[in-house]
Amino acid sequence: MLSFFKINDPLRVIFIFILLVIIRLPIWLSDIPLLTEEIHWLTLGAKLAEGKAMYRDVWDNVAPLSAGIYWFAAKFLGGSRAVYFAIAAFLTSIQSIMFNSMMNRSEAYKQKTFIPGFIYLIASNFSFDFMTLSPTLISLTFLLIGLRSLLRMERTDTEQSILNTGVFFGLAALAYLPSFSFLLMGIFALATFRVSSFQRLLLALIGFSLVWGAYLVFLFYNQALESFIQASIMSIGWNDHDFIQSWDQVLILLGFPLLMFIFGSFRTFSYNAFINSQQAIQQVMLIWVITALLSLFFSIYTTTFQLILFVPAIAFFTAHELLMIRKSLIGEITIFFYTFTLLAIMYATAFNFIPKKLTSPYEGALSVEVNGLDELGERVIVFGDDFNYLKGKKLATGYLNWEVSNRIFDRIDSYDEIRSIYNSFEEDMPDAIVDLNGKGAHVLSYLSIIKQQYKEITTENDVIIYKRIK
Repeated sequence: MLSFFKINDPLRVIFIFILLVIIRLPIWLSDIPLLTEEIHWLTLGAKLAEGKAMYRDVWDNVAPLSAGIYWFAAKFLGGSRAVYFAIAAFLTSIQSIMFNSMMNRSEAYKQKTFIPGFIYLIASNFSFDFMTLSPTLISLTFLLIGLRSLLRMERTDTEQSILNTGVFFGLAALAYLPSFSFLLMGIFALATFRVSSFQRLLLALIGFSLVWGAYLVFLFYNQALESFIQASIMSIGWNDHDFIQSWDQVLILLGFPLLMFIFGSFRTFSYNAFINSQQAIQQVMLIWVITALLSLFFSIYTTTFQLILFVPAIAFFTAHELLMIRKSLIGEITIFFYTFTLLAIMYATAFNFIPKKLTSPYEGALSVEVNGLDELGERVIVFGDDFNYLKGKKLATGYLNWEVSNRIFDRIDSYDEIRSIYNSFEEDMPDAIVDLNGKGAHVLSYLSIIKQQYKEITTENDVIIYKRIK
């Protein structure tokens, strides 16, 4: 396996696609429950496909570029889970090929090889939720393009490459807001590569600002700027950080890849024959890890699919370790062991083949069945933070994300807010109103005309549901 991918042959790209399909096919064909966040993204895409505008008609904190991709998937591709899997697989393949190409072009290793791309592909599958179309995965695509521009600058030292670095990091932040922290990594890396002047260093910040400035102007003219700031940007400071999985659950997945990173980085930095440019790239990839950790801090929640941000650094240093092994047999055994262990972890945790003493790393992240969901009708609104009630349903009104929507409902004693909420209900009447926290009853008390059209039902789980009278 090592000898096969050591050859820098463009035909190896075909094997990358085939290998990715083989690895992911058991997951695609399985009945693993949806992630609750997948329900969130599918519902968002379907709502936007109805012609609603993000941050103006739909209240949610998903970053705009990711929301646009969900809209595209729902509008033109059907918006199913299979479509999300297919787009995610395409992005992962492109990332693997692009990562391998940029490492060869920047001469990060002693030889040009396909090992970095292969390890990147394998490391992109150590958690099954890497296979869905998360904002983190979308953002990572732009982060890698920005990294490629940064590494090109090291060799060409052109203003255009510096500007492109900021532009693509800006697009990455538009896909996943905490990715803005990678701009700090880019500026530090530019300084590491000895940019000749402070003015040229600012080009990265200018490129980032151009992307965000253009989008903010677009929002201003569409009367959605204030809503975007409240729903997306300010959510980082207003919301409590939610740990969907505990750190011991995360370590079940990250433990072995972390050991790969440690062994690879130790072997890399203990080798003294690298040239200056190669050492600079190694420093950048170390900074990448620190920045990925920083992005978790800025996120409003922590969950396992965000770990995909660590894949480039794991692939980079593991490839160094493998290429330094002189005996071919030991190299083959090592790469086989890494591949087998990573995939074994993924399949074991995905299909819950783990010791009973261990808590599944996906506990709390997977959707659960809700009794009586079919009786709710087609269009539903949920007062509370539980996307399970939206599984297979369409969102009524634009109040999708509870943390964001609740700020509006808290101001319902204002005449303007009452009118806005009333208009939202009147234009898109729900078949059912799921009241998980009592806030639904409070809001309906201000909307007496709307309330008259519903009857109150209490489920076996003591959940109050207002069902529309037909």
